[in-house]
Amino acid sequence: MAHRVALCILLLLSVPMLSAQAQSFSTVTGRNHPEIDWRTATTEHFEIVHPARLDDIAAAAAPIAETTYDTLSATLDVTFDERIRVYLSDQDAIVNGFAVPFGTGYTDIWVKTNDWARAFTGPSSWLRLVLAHELTHLFHYEAVRTDLGLWALALGGSFPRVWTEGLAQYQAETWNAQRGERWLRAAVLDDALSYEDGRSLWNGTLLYASGHSQVRYFAQQHGDSTLTDLLHHKTDVLFGLAEVHDFEAAFRETVGSSYETFYEQWRRDMNVYYNTLAGQLETLDSLRTDTLAVPGQYVEALAYSPDTSRIAALTQLSPERPVRRLHVIDRSSGKVTVVAEGAIEPSVAWSPDGTRIAFSRQTRAAHGSLVDDLFVVGADGDNERRLTHGRRTSAPTYGPDGERLAFVATADGTANVHLMTMETGETMRVTDYEGDLQITGLQWHPSQDTLALARVDAKGGRQLVLYDLGTETSTLLTDPDSDDRRPVWRPDGSQLAYTSLRDGVPNAFVYDLSTHTHRRATRLVRGATVHDWVPADSSFETDATDSTPGEALVTSTALTKARDGAFRIPADRTARAVEPSVPGPYAAWTTTEPPRTIPRRIAPDPSLIETRGDYDALDNVTHRASLALPYYAPSADDYGLAGVTSWTEPLGTHTLNAGGRLSFTEPGTKSEVVASYLNRQLDPTIELAVFSASSSARIYGRDLLVEDRTGGDLAARWPLDWRVRPYVSTTVSARLRYADLDPLDRGDFTSLGPLSPPQAGQQASLRLQFTRRKRPPYRHALVHPVDGWGLRLRATGAAEVLGGDTSFLRGDVAGYHLLPSVGTHQLYLYGRLQAQTGSSFPQDYVGLSRYDAIDLPLPGAVPLSLGDAERVRGHRQYVLGNRVAFGRVEYRMPLASSLRTEVLGLIGLGHTTLSAFVDGGMVWSGRDVGGGVRQMGTGLELKNALRLGGFKVGHALGLAQPTTALGTREDVRVYYRVQTALPF
Repeated sequence: MAHRVALCILLLLSVPMLSAQAQSFSTVTGRNHPEIDWRTATTEHFEIVHPARLDDIAAAAAPIAETTYDTLSATLDVTFDERIRVYLSDQDAIVNGFAVPFGTGYTDIWVKTNDWARAFTGPSSWLRLVLAHELTHLFHYEAVRTDLGLWALALGGSFPRVWTEGLAQYQAETWNAQRGERWLRAAVLDDALSYEDGRSLWNGTLLYASGHSQVRYFAQQHGDSTLTDLLHHKTDVLFGLAEVHDFEAAFRETVGSSYETFYEQWRRDMNVYYNTLAGQLETLDSLRTDTLAVPGQYVEALAYSPDTSRIAALTQLSPERPVRRLHVIDRSSGKVTVVAEGAIEPSVAWSPDGTRIAFSRQTRAAHGSLVDDLFVVGADGDNERRLTHGRRTSAPTYGPDGERLAFVATADGTANVHLMTMETGETMRVTDYEGDLQITGLQWHPSQDTLALARVDAKGGRQLVLYDLGTETSTLLTDPDSDDRRPVWRPDGSQLAYTSLRDGVPNAFVYDLSTHTHRRATRLVRGATVHDWVPADSSFETDATDSTPGEALVTSTALTKARDGAFRIPADRTARAVEPSVPGPYAAWTTTEPPRTIPRRIAPDPSLIETRGDYDALDNVTHRASLALPYYAPSADDYGLAGVTSWTEPLGTHTLNAGGRLSFTEPGTKSEVVASYLNRQLDPTIELAVFSASSSARIYGRDLLVEDRTGGDLAARWPLDWRVRPYVSTTVSARLRYADLDPLDRGDFTSLGPLSPPQAGQQASLRLQFTRRKRPPYRHALVHPVDGWGLRLRATGAAEVLGGDTSFLRGDVAGYHLLPSVGTHQLYLYGRLQAQTGSSFPQDYVGLSRYDAIDLPLPGAVPLSLGDAERVRGHRQYVLGNRVAFGRVEYRMPLASSLRTEVLGLIGLGHTTLSAFVDGGMVWSGRDVGGGVRQMGTGLELKNALRLGGFKVGHALGLAQPTTALGTREDVRVYYRVQTALPF
């Protein structure tokens, strides 16, 4: 039986591994969109797939794609035999895209979004930036591709991700503040270049910045032709029968030295460059600042209440716990109140009376789309209300009377300013912008109907604009090439502070409306972002002699790559006049460009479109990977061929995975197959699975029970947008199963105590489930989640139809709640009730188990569960009945983030916690509650996140005993188990 168990596990591991690569719009957002009518526009080298409502986008994407193709083909010496597929969607307000190497390769990109303008800088449009970037990935994948396909990764791999992203930025973008400078500068000055140390929320951004810098530096040092040779280099493997691209080997061969040598040279020159720069610029020590204490490590927005008694602080807690929260800080008492959380975007706005705060937060809209909408919450955290639905909003700001709220709303990629009347909720558009235009900041004048906004126009110009609501006229204030943003009014409305990225990092500037002059307020080496301008008060004094002494700019800056600081600096401050310089040999990499550059702006050209038509999903099903290998099992006197295969359609509408083995000795009895088909063409995701394999395992008695199962499942999973809340998900699911079950080696299961020997037979069953849970992100949630709750309702029934041998109905209710305690300590409460009528197979008993169930979160978020019954730790008896009540209380205390134990880079011990617990359970039958069996146990448990290759497993070592034996040394039991910290 051992070889059959091993094959079962191999299949379970292989298919999820392939599934993890199946990215599509729906797998990222968790929603299908059957309402979209997908269309295709073909050009010479591309198939551009888009919703029918976006017919115009093909004309904009076609010249970008074809120009990028011509440029990269000549630069990287790569061509494609088939058209490349480009998928464009505006269904969600997501600033992202990804490239996938399956088949010829394809890319999925979100378009028509306003938020990209805040995250990026420079004159290029979002479509030009992201499409050229993702296509560079596909050219890279094609250059390193070999006949081994995906499996080449196991024998040599491709570029490390840092260089993959660096290459795409070098070919498609410029070196600028948002795509490198500010993040790399902070890391170099900290002497903390690692983007894998877990210390910074911006490590992902630092990875991009580091790769971007390295590739530019490489091209400047060794030339672009060497970069192309590096891409095309191949290394023989499998005794010369195949070849792969191996980055380390390619580097040594093309450059003549190792990558480690290059990295050290790059690191030294980056240190010279940035420390030379730092020596000429201001530091915080040179400013007269008033430090503000704000919760969290990263500052997103700061806003003083109108009477300055409170501060609204939007921060992210930490890299380990990347939860964004809006706090209100009482300046007199120091009390901090969390008033809202979730994907809240800066900025936030106080109502003039100081009772409410308005903000924009990502939420679910029509068809489950992820977009930003307006919310308002009381300053005490009560009465949160959603003001808009599906408007794609940002930057709310109250009018001086408090009766109107201005905000930015985006439609079809165009941002406009709208006004809402707070009493009625009615809105009206006040600007008439058209085309590719974004607005990244908005603030209402303190006493007039004038709005200051940060605008990105269709030509890529980024500047501040004053908009007069009365005359409907605009006044341009700043140079469109300087990228000035985040306007903030002086309390009397005579001046405007703003943040500029002209230095490669943000710095503070002030514009005087009467003299029409600009003044630089900071020239900090790490930069400063302006959030607010507050009047003078007794808590901040200055030596200034003007008519308003003590006014302050509220700013934030990166103290290190791991923490921001918040400060008040004198509002009348002028930074010293100096233009820093670095010797040319150390600065040349920042301006190095490929020999052929993709134009920064490319006009639409509908003439490039050769044909248009409906999109056929089935015609676009793409092979991902397949593998077949011979096997030999001497203990079973069996040999044959085992393998897996995986296919997907880029929109995720069709996915097929299959695995199994063909026995050459007994094809009819020893061959096995497991196959699944996933369909996302409807709102629910539907999965059809067929199996004839050893596909179920659990501990039964003292042995491992493995069942041969032949049959199929039809399952549907439907996420619901019901009572949408941050970090909360609601799902209903149904599974219809028919299976012929044959427990293997049934004769070996003897001396089972209350258990009966496992039974073979047929079963037709239906399971219905409702799940609602809150799971805020946390790096160590596998073993020590610190916040959240969950409720699961499940009903399972079987009937004697189609030859079924069982008939029963089982109800199952489970719930948990995590209650905060000291620091990240927490109290975990869990309860479960089960009741069954009718008769199931003995191996599907209702009761308490002798052993813990096993939960494995496999790659691709596919859980593997072995067993379902609860166990009272400290007891080692099976207890059977048809009613079960179970409860658990744990006090969990973190011990260490990592034990720093690693074997061959594949096995490591991660986060560890200590738990003190009490388990209690009761099993009875029918109404005989008094005749039920009760168990209660207590003890201590060490939980740990075990890393095995590319995924983590939660495992634990514990000491437990029955509560009846407390105070003695009797019945103390040591146990080991593999389980996640949350039950579902």
